[in-house]
Formats: sequence, C-alpha cells, structure tokens
Amino acid sequence: MSEENYYAKDAISNSDLGYLKISPRQFVMRKEREMQTKTAAMELGTLIHKFTLEPDEFIIADVEPVGGKMGKYIEAYFELEKSGMDEDKIPQMAYQMSGYKPSHSKPETILKSFKNKQENKDYYEFLKNADGKIALTVKDKQVVQGCLTSLRGHVVANKLLFADTDKNVESFNERELYFQQHDVDCKSKLDRLIVDHDKKTVTIVDLKTTSSQVYGECQPLPNKTGITLMRDWHVTGFMYSCLQYSYHRQLAFYINAATAEYPDYDIEAFIIAVDTKGSYDVAVYKLPQEWLDDGNQEIKCLLSEYKHYKEQNNFSVKQGYEDVMAY
Repeated sequence: MSEENYYAKDAISNSDLGYLKISPRQFVMRKEREMQTKTAAMELGTLIHKFTLEPDEFIIADVEPVGGKMGKYIEAYFELEKSGMDEDKIPQMAYQMSGYKPSHSKPETILKSFKNKQENKDYYEFLKNADGKIALTVKDKQVVQGCLTSLRGHVVANKLLFADTDKNVESFNERELYFQQHDVDCKSKLDRLIVDHDKKTVTIVDLKTTSSQVYGECQPLPNKTGITLMRDWHVTGFMYSCLQYSYHRQLAFYINAATAEYPDYDIEAFIIAVDTKGSYDVAVYKLPQEWLDDGNQEIKCLLSEYKHYKEQNNFSVKQGYEDVMAY
C-alpha cells in the first residue's frame, strides 16, 4: 500500500495518539493534514529510515539543479517527453510552460541552449535517471551513508536490520498492520518485522535517529512515586528521549499490532538508535516491561478519550478542561 493510502485510512495510529494527548484539535488537524509538522531533523530521520530499509528507492544528486526559467524549461521538457507528447511539439510547449517570452529569447535559442550547454544536458539526464526515485543531496548522502555504515558495523543492529533470513523466516520492511484494540480500529507501520514460523517468534525493530546522546543509563529508583516513569527511573541520554517522546508507548502499540497479526507467536521488540551529528554512534535497546505496561495503560486511556470525542461528535475541547481549571 502506498504511503498516501496508509495515511488515508481512518484507523488510529500511535502518532495520532500523540497529537490527541496534546489536544483533540491538534488530532483533528493532523487527520485533516492541515499541520506541517516535520522538522529538518525529522526529514533527515525519514531519509535514513528509507535509505536503510529501501535503498533502491534513492539516487544521489551529483549535479546542481539548473535554476530560473531554463531549469523550469528542462523540467517541463522532461515531463512532456515522459507524457508521450509528439516530439516536435515539446520545445514550444516547454517554452510556454517555463515562462519565456519572445521579447526575452526566441524558442529556437532556448532549445539550442538546452541541447548544447553541458550543465543543462547533465540536469536533464539526472531527471531521467531519477524518475520515480528520491534524490539525495551530497550532504545528505554523507550523513545517510555514515549512519548506514555504523548500523552495519554494529553486530546486533546489523543482524536485526540486514541479516539474511532462513527458509521459514519472513522479514518485512515498512510493514503495515491493521488491528483493533479497546474496540477502536488501529494501524501501524513497523520499520522492520521478522517472523520465524518454526520458532513461532516475531521480532519488531524500530529505527530511531537522534541528534542527542545515543548512549544512556536506565535504572529504577529505590523509592518510587507511582506518578510517572520520569520520577521513578533514573534515565539519561537516549533512554531519557524514550520517555520524553513516548517511545515506550509506541513500542507497546507495535507489540499490540504484531500480537493481533500473530496471536500464537512470542513477540520481542527492539529500538535501534543512531546518531546523525557526525559520530554516527549506534545502540540497541530493549525497554523494561514496566515501561511497556505504562505505554499500554496510556494507550487505553487515550483510546477511551478518543471514543468520548467521537461519541460526542465534538473534538473542540480536551476532556477534563470543559470548565474552569482551578489549581
């Protein structure tokens, strides 16, 4: 299923729950795709995810894009040629589409510049080779390949992400799962899923990029408050990020999805963290069961909240904030 079709599905994802936790309005805005939420770091993370799991989808942009009207002309020429238009009509149509006018340059002059200038020819050839692929800049390529090299160099990460599977073991990248929990239709897209049918085990692999510390400590405190995991555990580095960004809830959500798909299998889940700031450090984590239990409790509460809004047909005000809040 294409990414567009996945996001078009009305089922609830873990990311949806993250927005619902903030406010029902943000949840609705996300569902309606009114919010542009991807930061530059998230865009880079997406690139590394896709390049690691689907490398054939990429091409390296080793030429500089041609700017201005000529750049638009080359792009229009390529698209028109791809559409199957009569070759004799393409130059004139590309001329018009790119905004040229006879008072600036004649159509035959522009065509001659396109055919004879090396940088124009190089850009056109790149567009042909890149058709249907994602183009990486040279800078992005350096970061992505640095991360990829480190992931392959880490024994456990390499095994989880890249190792060949046995005859009766299936592996899936970007696996979409649809399931129900707490009477709500849900969906998940898992970075990697490894299913061993002989051993009846399922391994979930979630790849995380981070610009902060990859390594981190995680120790339960002797005197627990029972309020939040942040107060009950000593966490640093990436383990702090896990709680800060609710990765424990996300992993619990994924485990529930895999359990629904493979009810008779044992489920194991790992997070692989890789640094994007130049060191490309890698660490593999398995979260404490207490964290996953907490994530499941949060899932239950948020899905209950979602059902409340849906039954009331009102996503305007967060549940519990309908009246004056006095502290």
